[in-house]
Amino acid sequence: MWVGVLACALGSTPSRVRAQSSDSVLVAGMRAYKNLEFDLAALLLRRRVAQLTAAKAPVADRTQGLVYLGAAELFRGRRDSAVAVFRRLVLLDPRFRPDRLVFPPEVTGLFEGVRLRTKTVAIVVPRDTVIPLQDGAFRAWLVASSFQTVSVTLLYENGTSFRPLYFGPIGDSLELQWDGRDAAGQPVPVDRLLLRVASRAPTGELTSMLQLALDLQISSPDTVPWPAPPADSELRPERAAGGSATRALLGGLLLSAAVVSLPVAVGSHDTPSGPRVAVASAVGVATALGYLLHRPSRPLPANIRANDAVRDAWQRRVTTLQAENARRRADVRLRVHAGDPAAIEAAGP
Repeated sequence: MWVGVLACALGSTPSRVRAQSSDSVLVAGMRAYKNLEFDLAALLLRRRVAQLTAAKAPVADRTQGLVYLGAAELFRGRRDSAVAVFRRLVLLDPRFRPDRLVFPPEVTGLFEGVRLRTKTVAIVVPRDTVIPLQDGAFRAWLVASSFQTVSVTLLYENGTSFRPLYFGPIGDSLELQWDGRDAAGQPVPVDRLLLRVASRAPTGELTSMLQLALDLQISSPDTVPWPAPPADSELRPERAAGGSATRALLGGLLLSAAVVSLPVAVGSHDTPSGPRVAVASAVGVATALGYLLHRPSRPLPANIRANDAVRDAWQRRVTTLQAENARRRADVRLRVHAGDPAAIEAAGP
């Protein structure tokens, strides 16, 4: 039982034990510095900083080791080594400042001098950004170690220029904006660009260069298909058919002929012909009038109005979808995924 408790107390994984051991090296180096054991502090801190750098640890962890290492080197009488450590610290994080409540003026003063001479910037961008190409902008913040001149350029992957963004002085910080287009105002035609910031000394000499990769993806909503026009089954006939009028005409003509020929059919010859002709004429006129009123292909106003209402409703839906598709085609968005900034060239003054 005691063996099991001891195992739990020591930790469950070797990696955890290694992490605790590495952290203890940093703590031991800081304790040695505070105890004025500067040689031991420099040895422990240099070892720990090398481990953190190889592991690409967070910047905050590395800066803590570097500032104590620089201070230890200074009090060891190795000013040049302290300057080199502080310059490395400024290049790593231009925003860093030593705590004046922890470090004496000798350390903070030396660091401040190194910071003013070291020309570099930090690029601060969101990891993922989505901007509308119509009126949006990708924003990047530059934080300078000291007053300097910078040139900011977007490059293709092969290093050729895609679009310059800024050239000029920078004091404490500077906000840059990119609208997601090339110099001609067209949407970006590639899926990867490099954002490069070059820092220059007052003499114009290149002192440091920092860049990060931008992975790009253009997306837009799908358009909505138009509604199908009204089917024939949804529409009423707009003209009358001719079958009933023709049948009525033929029936009237037959009836008129029958009235005229009725006496002959029954064998009577003394029936006056005037009334028969009048009746036959009346039937013929009524038949002709009915045929004209119900003639084939005449317009049917009620059906035409009903069909016009159906067609108008379809046209309104088409107009609405046209406007919606126009809005969707204009709603083009650029997705930007930013990598980690990396120094591609560094040269001291």
